[in-house]
Amino acid sequence: MQCSAARDWLLMADDVGQPTPDVASHLTGCMACQKLVSDLTGIEIAVRRSPTPPSAISARDAFLVRIAPMPSRKDRIRTTLAVCGVIAATLALAVCLVVLVPPRPQTEQPEPALAQNNPAVVEDLIDWNLRLTEADAPADRQQLVRDQLPVFQASVRTTNLSKEDREFAERLLTEGRRLGETTDPLDEAEMFHGLADTLLVRLDTLASDPDRSEFYARLYSKVADRGVDENLDRAEKTSLKAEKLIRVQNLTKARNKREAKAAALAERMTGKAREHVKPKKAKAKGAVGPR
Repeated sequence: MQCSAARDWLLMADDVGQPTPDVASHLTGCMACQKLVSDLTGIEIAVRRSPTPPSAISARDAFLVRIAPMPSRKDRIRTTLAVCGVIAATLALAVCLVVLVPPRPQTEQPEPALAQNNPAVVEDLIDWNLRLTEADAPADRQQLVRDQLPVFQASVRTTNLSKEDREFAERLLTEGRRLGETTDPLDEAEMFHGLADTLLVRLDTLASDPDRSEFYARLYSKVADRGVDENLDRAEKTSLKAEKLIRVQNLTKARNKREAKAAALAERMTGKAREHVKPKKAKAKGAVGPR
């Protein structure tokens, strides 16, 4: 192989380090061509080490954009039709699902139960408290608590009560437990006085409702007569120390104020509700039906 042919191959080769057999044979005996290989290798290494100018990168990108093949009008139409076909198929499938698949039956939600207007459990709890306070023997009281407390707790838990009635029922449960542990008539008179006050406030909001006001007026009458008055009478008949004597006097004044409020409230009521709310003295004077 002549040097001219070897040089032509070296100058056109992608990698001068991998010559053809003819070129390799020529290079073994030609110092000039060997030097050309060395020069070309050094130039390639230098080029690779040199950073590419930003202008060259932007020029390359612009060139690639220019030569990028543009889709033909026919290809664009074909692509658009394919997308439209997919959309149409999806819509058709959705319509079929709506028509062919039966809707799940809607379960009717039960209407929330209304709270009882005149809850029997509240009156039963008041009667239980009164039986406790009227039982003289501690053993009898403890027996009443053991027998009745679980029953009333379950009843309060399962009965649909208004917020006010539930709070009052829970209070009656608490007072019933306490009555099973004490036999002090003054303590009990004060407790029942607090219950009577609560019932009187409730009555004030229900004065225009004959049915409900009659129910709560009956409860008020029981608590005031058997809970407050009878316990206060028992307390006054015992030998009282100075501290308890003062408590009796204060409770008597508080009872008189409550009865004055009850008398004024009774004027706004009708029928049996009025008779229940009238203080004991007014009932005795009025002679309008029994207590």
